Amino acid sequence: MTIYHDVTVYWRRAMRTTLNIDIELLVAAKQLAERENKTAGQVISELLRQALNARAGDMQTTGSLNRNLSGFQPVPSRGGIVTNEHINALREELGV
Repeated sequence: MTIYHDVTVYWRRAMRTTLNIDIELLVAAKQLAERENKTAGQVISELLRQALNARAGDMQTTGSLNRNLSGFQPVPSRGGIVTNEHINALREELGV
């Protein structure tokens, strides 16, 4: 069974989005959030980040392309926000 639920995702600032999440997963995330004194959005963000990083690591060890389905390898947060200016400077530096 799938439901629609608004999940607020926290990463330096909140972003509201609607996700289609299986009810069992949403209930488990809410229970975990209650135990850890966090929001469900924070728990879901952390678990998703861990899963994406693990998948990227698996791709490295299997010799597959080091990209996920959306075309980039997720990296752990370093506490800063990447802006378009940062990206453009890096493109210029790399000649891309």
